[in-house]
Amino acid sequence: MNRFLFFILLSFPHILLYANSFDTSIIQIETTNKKLETAFNWAVGMGLSHVQTGKTGVIDRWERGAGSGKVAYIPSYWGGYNSRTAFYSRDICHQFAGGHLLNLQLENFTMLREFAKTSTVERKWFPLWALNFDGSSFKLDHRSDNDFVREVPAAFELVDKAYQLYLWTGDKKYIDDESLWNYYLHIVDDFIKLHDTRIPNGVAEGDGSGDIFKGSATFNEERSIPLVEAGDGIACQYKAFESFAMMAKARGNKKLYHQYNTKAVELKKYFNNQWSVKADNKNLVRGYNIKGEPLTNWGKENSWFMLMKGICIPSERTENYIDFVEESASSKRGKPSNIEARSYLPETFFINNRINQGWKWMEDIINNIDIQFPVSKTKGDGNYPEISFVLLSNVVEGLMGLEPNAPDAKLASISRLPASIPDLKVKNIAIGNSLFTLYHLSSKKSVLTFQSGSKDFTWQVRFYGDHPIIQVNGIAKKAKKKLLNGAKISYVDIKIKTGESIEAIVD
Repeated sequence: MNRFLFFILLSFPHILLYANSFDTSIIQIETTNKKLETAFNWAVGMGLSHVQTGKTGVIDRWERGAGSGKVAYIPSYWGGYNSRTAFYSRDICHQFAGGHLLNLQLENFTMLREFAKTSTVERKWFPLWALNFDGSSFKLDHRSDNDFVREVPAAFELVDKAYQLYLWTGDKKYIDDESLWNYYLHIVDDFIKLHDTRIPNGVAEGDGSGDIFKGSATFNEERSIPLVEAGDGIACQYKAFESFAMMAKARGNKKLYHQYNTKAVELKKYFNNQWSVKADNKNLVRGYNIKGEPLTNWGKENSWFMLMKGICIPSERTENYIDFVEESASSKRGKPSNIEARSYLPETFFINNRINQGWKWMEDIINNIDIQFPVSKTKGDGNYPEISFVLLSNVVEGLMGLEPNAPDAKLASISRLPASIPDLKVKNIAIGNSLFTLYHLSSKKSVLTFQSGSKDFTWQVRFYGDHPIIQVNGIAKKAKKKLLNGAKISYVDIKIKTGESIEAIVD
């Protein structure tokens, strides 16, 4: 066993409750980049240490209050400051993929469903911002049903991430559960209608004050320039439309599928042709203030979420905007002070085919794990739960370029390894009820091993560039071509059975 991993298990012995055989059943990596390997092992141990399932304890504890009671905790894990007995909607949305990779499927579903149940007509369909580990409202952030923390993007992200979990698990509960389905329906319809009054255009708004207890349009909680509509809000709304359409399709509801697929297409068109270009032809609009004026300066989350959620069409303008985000986030004044916000940047760049920049921001996370977080009782940024979970998903979804589709028994991959990571193998990747090992050697070779499972899968192995031939287990296969977020890729689709290993190589 890795010595670093052994230290983690000694430090957090309750991890063993969630890993029947830590060495063989939990996700692992092998790479010659030992910095990444050590960080990944740390993230596995730290992520599992945040699990609260089966515990009992107080609720409503925070930095200035000891909390009260002694209650049984629901299947859950920490999602927010570790000085608070709570999980937050923003945090867990970005922890779900990492949670799945840690085999925390029960926790993911339970927390998502608990948030869905808090969305009511009295709260104008906003879900609560934070819940105690027993599922009750976290009082610090919920004073009353008219006075609680709420941020527009989170309502939509819960819909988007539900679909992503469906793709990872193939679990029909994500599309059949009544509480979840009703939540999706209200968010993509009633929620938008209730929160589209100042600039009537079909885009959900905040109240324009910047006060998170009144309703913020953005995840960026700085109040210097409050927004009515924000780039992260419209981008998350687009992904919610797209995800809801696909879940409706999975339920066999063709009418809803076509309705919301059309809404997604139209919102993306509106964003690229009107919403984001009203100010000038150089930069993208990242929000509108209370006067309805467009803003193009740096807004952190409401600047880069537009890229992260795929609402920007591939174009020279978008490429220039990616450069703007990189330059702004790297500057002394523009770099987000909290590591939570910076942890989204690797995903943003990887999705947009910027491999070196994606790895740069992953290294930023790895290099700053021990920096003090801006809340006194949180000992180091690395203890902030989101960081360990997101690091895991940044490896699998980012560096390995893995896209799951458990319901259709499919997966896709593309190597996004920078020069400093010449090779990377990830073992025990759970997709549905199956386990896989995926290996990349630079950008020229990928190997998929089907460890276990009950049905055959189809692997779409992808490579950046224009390659006429892909060698599959030594046999030349004519490559197909397409664009992946604007980048040309070559690929083949290959059937794989349990116990098989398939090697794909390009020149």
